[in-house]
Amino acid sequence: MKDLSIGPLLLVIVLGSGSAAVTSSLLSEDRVEVVSEAGPSTDLVAQLDALRAENTKLSERISDLELRPMPTERISAIDTSEFEDEVRAWMESIEEGDGSTPVALQVKVEEALTSIREQEQFHKQQIKLQRRDEFINSTIAKIAPDLGLTQYQMDEMNRSWIAKSEADAELGRLWNEGIDRENIGEL
Repeated sequence: MKDLSIGPLLLVIVLGSGSAAVTSSLLSEDRVEVVSEAGPSTDLVAQLDALRAENTKLSERISDLELRPMPTERISAIDTSEFEDEVRAWMESIEEGDGSTPVALQVKVEEALTSIREQEQFHKQQIKLQRRDEFINSTIAKIAPDLGLTQYQMDEMNRSWIAKSEADAELGRLWNEGIDRENIGEL
């Protein structure tokens, strides 16, 4: 730094400022305008919100339908005026001391009791099937993550377990009817 003259220093400053001027002029002439991307339109956002709301309503409706009990079959009432007359006549005969029951009344009472028993059996069977399905669904839901099952595989497993349960119930019914062991083995 002892021999530093002012000439080379001045030359460096002049050349630096010249190159800065040329660079700025080049940059100012070819301006590139950057266009920012437009956000989603308000119509699109409104449609998405509407779809989300509809999806929420549908999922709530599905949940409500899943919790609804299964409908039971009811037999409609029959005109009972003749039946009531027969009951009154039977009650009068009981009061008079004649213990016999009219045959028509006995038949109607037996039919009514049979109908009631069939309804009760049907209702019990529906409850039993509903409990079986709930047990199978909950068991499959518990083991599915451990086995890495897809939804399709879970559905297929559900169908096969229900079919197995129905086959076992059919075999039990046949056994109770008294079918011999050889025929059950073939089934």
